[in-house]
This record gives sequence, structure tokens and C-alpha cells, in this order.
Amino acid sequence: MRLILVIALSLLALPSWANQLKSVRVWPSPDNTRVVLDMSSAPNYNYFTLTGPDRLVIDLKGASNVTNLARIENKSELVRKIRESSPLEKGGLRLVLDLSSTIKPVVFPLAPAGPYGHRLVIDLPYEEKASAAVQATPVGGKGKGVVIAIDPGHGGEDPGSIGPRRTYEKRVTLAVSQKLAALIDREPGMRAVLTRRGDYFVDLNKRSEIARKAKADLLVSVHADSFHNSTPRGASVWVLSTNRANREMGSWLEKQEKQGELLGGVGKVLAESDPNPYLAQTFLDLSMDKSRAEGYDVSRQILRSLGRVARLHKKAPEHASLAVLKAPDIPSVLVETGFISNHAEEQLLATASYQDQLARAIFEGIRNYYRAHPTKGAMLTGKGQGSNKQAAVSRPAPASKPVAVSKPAAQPVQQVVTNRMPATEPNRSSDGGAPVSSVGGSSSGAGVIKPYVVAAKEPSAPVASVQSNDKANMLRHVVTRGQSLSRLAEKYGVSQARLVELNKLKSRDIQIGQVLYIPQK
Repeated sequence: MRLILVIALSLLALPSWANQLKSVRVWPSPDNTRVVLDMSSAPNYNYFTLTGPDRLVIDLKGASNVTNLARIENKSELVRKIRESSPLEKGGLRLVLDLSSTIKPVVFPLAPAGPYGHRLVIDLPYEEKASAAVQATPVGGKGKGVVIAIDPGHGGEDPGSIGPRRTYEKRVTLAVSQKLAALIDREPGMRAVLTRRGDYFVDLNKRSEIARKAKADLLVSVHADSFHNSTPRGASVWVLSTNRANREMGSWLEKQEKQGELLGGVGKVLAESDPNPYLAQTFLDLSMDKSRAEGYDVSRQILRSLGRVARLHKKAPEHASLAVLKAPDIPSVLVETGFISNHAEEQLLATASYQDQLARAIFEGIRNYYRAHPTKGAMLTGKGQGSNKQAAVSRPAPASKPVAVSKPAAQPVQQVVTNRMPATEPNRSSDGGAPVSSVGGSSSGAGVIKPYVVAAKEPSAPVASVQSNDKANMLRHVVTRGQSLSRLAEKYGVSQARLVELNKLKSRDIQIGQVLYIPQK
């Protein structure tokens, strides 16, 4: 009884400001400055702004300061100084942020997560200042080539996963993304746009918005996986699930002002005509199906390239409801570079040379896809080639018809064929192969499209084609949502070139409801 009384009296003797301000972190970014107050418990707060000069005042009830505000690392142009002032009431803490301009702050608490405890977050958006990531992006248009938006996962106060040796995912993703961007920018006909260029957080909605404003053809989000134990390992590639895609499409349809962004000229026509949600949904449905199919095909190429330098966790693209992949109008993929929770892979992911290999593997997967599926008149050519040797890939090469040869001709005919990546490649071992060269290696000839020569024999007499084009003996397939030509070719065991030739397709894009004839095995 006496012990209980002593404990009760000691609790009464505790000061009312039991909550403590342990540290202050300032994260400047192109769009805003985020100030994070690390607290020992959930904050009880009020705030208001003042002008002449501009200030933000934050009152923390029942709190004290145990950090040195003068030693805060602050590189923000918006926050000039963070200081204490006389509290409104006894037992409280008043902080004043001296600002360089008038702002409308967004203040909210965060519960403990990862390495962080209770926090009070203050977002200070820049007024009338566009994102540096978007400003640095040349305006897309005719001849813009292939634009790849690269999204380094996490950033700022969001570290992502943390490995056993304290390797932060946010640092790995930024390093790999910057190396990938450098490779893309060095490739003629391609250009990279980064959603972040430093250690700061970018809102998930903002990431796809940056890609959209840059008129990106593809969004690649770079991450590192983790698990509650250290056993799993291997890289993987994810694409948007059908359920998430449908939810996002419904959300966009509810926002009339967003339809123009998604549908381009069609959206403008719909906006200027009588409201017709069914017509809008039809166009958006077609756009989303095309984007998801492209994303899936790109992910397969990236997986093939990754399999030459890294162990694969899964050898086929995986589907998930991931927020960063939610842009229904932009083909998007998420690359998990490996498990940072695995001791061996954490050590690799923190190594610059391995980051180089990952970046080049992702780059080659992307480049291989766009060589096989040229977009918007892009010219993907190798460096160091004269203008007369550049290989244009602005449209698919016509499929060659198989010819049966009865007798070799006396003189072979030299047929020059562009070294264009085939639409489908033979499966390769995911764990074998030579390492991909590091960033900057140009002596290997990587990125060079070279013509090669094939000796073709002329038949002495006309011979019938060895493959029949009689559609009566073929399968009739009606295209449904989420299908692409590459998927159908893989499903039925036939080449894409054969399907293009047989169905007289002008491109490799197919539409819902389209009828395709497929030769039986």
C-alpha cells in the first residue's frame, strides 16, 4: 500500500509538459518545404500565421524542447529560421518559423512508423512556383522521342525499407534511378524525367502528375523489396492490377476536368458536347487497356534483362494494387531491385557497381521494347554512327513470308536486314549469363543498331508457302480487356510477326472486340 502511494505521488509530481520536442528535420523539395517535429508522444498543438514579417507560429501544449534549434540543418529558401518564443500558457512550447514569403501551411500529426516515433509534420508549399522536376522537362511534341519518367521510391522523411546494416531504400532507389536516367539521356531518341532528384518526399499523386506533364511514354518506379525475415531474395517487376485500374478509371471519370488530360483531343470534344459518361468510359477504357498491355510487355523485357545480372524473385510480371502505378493513361511498371532485408542483397544494393548493373539492365529492357514497338516517330539509333547508317524504327518492319527453297541458286542474293529487336525473344535462364557492363561503358557497342547480312537463296521455280493462310482452319479469337498481341502470341505459341501478317495488321496495337485469326499448332 505504501509503495502504491509513493508511485501515485511521484506521478503527480511530474511536470505537465511531459511531451518533448526531440529533434527538428527540414526537407526542402522543388514543390515545398517539409518541417518535421519529432516528439516523444502524440502532440497537442495549435498554429496560426502572421505577416510583416511572414511567420508561422506553432503552440505545443504540455511540451518542452530538448534540442538545439540553432544547430538544425536547414537548406530551405522558404524557412529562414526556427526559434522559440514566449509560450501562450505556462507549461507549453511555442515555436516560430520565420518565412521568406506568405504561405498556407498544412499541419498534421503522424503516428510512429518505421524508425520514427510521433511526429508533427508542417508542409509549406511554394506559391506560384512550378515543380523544378517539371520545369526542367522540355515540352513534348513532334520529334520529342521516347520520354521515360523515372520515379525513385520514397525519399525525405520516408526512408522506405531499412536493411539489417541500416541501408536505406530511399538512397538505393535514388542512386539506381539517377544512373538509369543518365543511360537514357545518352541514348539518341530517348529522354529521362526524374520525379525527384534529391532526398525529399514527393506525394504519390504528384509522381504520376510529373510524368503526365512531361508527356511520358512510360513511368518506371524503382524500389527495393523487404520481408519480415531475411530469407526471400531476388528482383521482380510489378504492373497495375485490373481491379485497381478499374477503380482509378472510375475516379477519373468523376472528374470532368481530368478527362481532357487523359484522352487528349477526344477529351476536349467530350467536354464541349453534351455529357455522355458511357462514351467517355468507352474511350478511357480503351486508353487504359492499351496502357496496361504496354506496361505488361515492357515489364517482360525488363525482367529478361534483369535476369542476366540478378536473381529473380518471380520470373513473370506480378500484378498489384500499388498507388504509384495508378495512372490509367500512362504505361507504368514498378521494379523491385531486390530484397534489402536479405543480408547478401542488401550488401549488393549498397554497392555502386551493382547499382550500375541494375540500371543498365532496366535501361536495356526499356530500349529493347521501344526498338520492337517504336512510338511517335522516335528514332532509336546507336551512338557513333554516321547519318547514313542510322536505323529508323519509326514503323514496324513488314513481316517476311516464309519461302520453301527447292534448289540453291548459283549466286546468293545479299539481303540487308535491320537489326531490329524481335517482338518475342526465346526464354533465357534467369540466373545465368554474363554481368551487364557498368554505366558509361561504350566500348562494348551497347546501344548500337547494326545492319547484318543474310544470304537468301532464290528458288528455281515458284513453290507454295509452307504455312497455310486458310482462315477456315484457324482459331477465331475475339480480343478482350487486358489482352495484347504479345500475350496472345505467347498463349497460342505463334510469333507476333505471323499474327501481324495473317491478320493484315497495320500495327501491333489491338482493340477490344477485334477479331484475330490464329493458326492452330
